[in-house]
Amino acid sequence: MPKSQVRKVCPACGESIQENWKFCPACEISLESFICPQCKIKVKELWKICPECGKRLLCKSCNRRNLTDNSECPACKVDDQRKQVSDEILVEPATQMEFIHVPAGVFMMGDTFGDGMEDEQPVHEVRLDGFYIGKYPVTQGQWKSLVKDNPSNFVGDKLPVESVTLEDVQSFIQKITRACRAEYQFNLPTEAQWEYAARSGGLEEIYSGSYLADLVAWYNENSEGRTHPVGTKAPNGLGIHDMSGNVWEWCRDAYRHGAYHRHQKHNSVCTDGEEDFVIRGGSWNIDAWSVRCARRFRFSKSFSAPGLGFRLVMLK
Repeated sequence: MPKSQVRKVCPACGESIQENWKFCPACEISLESFICPQCKIKVKELWKICPECGKRLLCKSCNRRNLTDNSECPACKVDDQRKQVSDEILVEPATQMEFIHVPAGVFMMGDTFGDGMEDEQPVHEVRLDGFYIGKYPVTQGQWKSLVKDNPSNFVGDKLPVESVTLEDVQSFIQKITRACRAEYQFNLPTEAQWEYAARSGGLEEIYSGSYLADLVAWYNENSEGRTHPVGTKAPNGLGIHDMSGNVWEWCRDAYRHGAYHRHQKHNSVCTDGEEDFVIRGGSWNIDAWSVRCARRFRFSKSFSAPGLGFRLVMLK
């Protein structure tokens, strides 16, 4: 979608707004300029706290603008337990890859904001068992600990590995499973798992952890034409990084037109599709609209590109 067509939303609550509006009709914040509600000085859009009085301006849970007199975010209203970053992290011994626990839950999967593509509809309920997912995309350093050749176009141990085909990824999964002596089971996330984790456990988020792409994503307007070290943008509400932007990520699902009409309600995954497989998350060379949590795309399993990597899920 061209930049001019990207839907303009309130930075506090995500409500659709028009260019000439002075106030958001949903949460009532001023849209003309940002003023600290406590000391009334002007503040910038991306500031997390007011430099004058220390008032928090961005919600810790969803990174949305919190310019109100209340301490609770007026937009997400999630409970205190879901606001906390998961403290259950496992470190895989062969590559030192960190995995964050994503608790079981139910969420509405798909384009809940109504600004996506036909294949992001219909929005439908999915129930997932708990799982562990990589805190970051797999890095080149982790890849090289098990694979001799590094296929990446942009080279650096802390950069995400990219230019990997689905066959390359499946070979890596076999290697890491053997290296751990089958103590852990690894796989690509299903796209239901991927979207649930990206949206901080199924919250209504445009990007992974925020309503503002710049806070959480490397994409074409800020990437300077390259990938960036993982974890250099803000995490989402579960403490997971880079699920919007940096590199697209392979999913376990085969791509099927109209898949959302066929999803089962529990642990959805599509295994009988076309020749292509689902990728999610967008990349460094693509626009903000394409790094949304709901965005789906597809590639042939033999395709590779400098904007295509992966992350893993792990089962104990």
